[in-house]
Amino acid sequence: MSKNKLAVLAALFLFGSIMDAEAKICIGCSTQIPDNANFCSKCLTPQPKAAVIGNQSMQKEPKEVILDMFAFIDNYEVYFHEMEYLNILGKMPEVKTMFQNASVRYKNIERMLPEECRLLANIYAAKYQLFDGVTNIMKNLRLDSGYRDALLRSALLTMAYYNQIINQFRTPVTWDAQNIEILKKQMQNVNNRVQKYQVTSKYLKMDEENKVPNGDSIMVLGIEGKKAHVMYMGPSMTNEAVQASFPLSTLEKRTTWKKTNEFFFQDIKLHP
Repeated sequence: MSKNKLAVLAALFLFGSIMDAEAKICIGCSTQIPDNANFCSKCLTPQPKAAVIGNQSMQKEPKEVILDMFAFIDNYEVYFHEMEYLNILGKMPEVKTMFQNASVRYKNIERMLPEECRLLANIYAAKYQLFDGVTNIMKNLRLDSGYRDALLRSALLTMAYYNQIINQFRTPVTWDAQNIEILKKQMQNVNNRVQKYQVTSKYLKMDEENKVPNGDSIMVLGIEGKKAHVMYMGPSMTNEAVQASFPLSTLEKRTTWKKTNEFFFQDIKLHP
């Protein structure tokens, strides 16, 4: 089984494990409290109200319920775009608690949702896993590390791919069997686009001052014509990530990149 598939299965396993909880978690002190509690009896912190579906299902579309339920994940993303490192790390515990609570609420309505909405929830679960993984790594990075910049830029690009998929739910779409299959391919394509490639030659020269040594990793940020824009996933002499452009032929010769990977960067669009 490939590393990408293992990562997806791990994310979904964690998502499923969290959803098995029977009580929600206080956003103030992390104590388990009844799902319908308006405040925590231990620390008296007011709790967010759960999204409701069932009797109110005719008042709000299922996709709107999911978008609202996980809106806090989109809101947290702003700190990454603004490069607010202290907020990225400081707000993550609160986001983790909110995700746990949202997952409990989601479990209660999952069986009522159409397949595309269940896939939408999985996209948010993957996006949360991205946040959790990045913040865990950032805790151990020096503040002047160029790798931290590369890590954040990599995360922002991955978020952008997820957001492209999520935004489709904010426009009128007929979710027939064909579009649902395309949606699944789009989700898998995110993993394909953001995978890392190892340098196989003695080094890969990014510029006059930076050479990526054998065995270190790069990420392809995009392809234009027959050239790929890449980023070194490692330390630099400055606080900024090292980026450069290479012909695809050079990339294939000096790294684990393969020509067939070029197709990962072709957009797969829903049919009208």
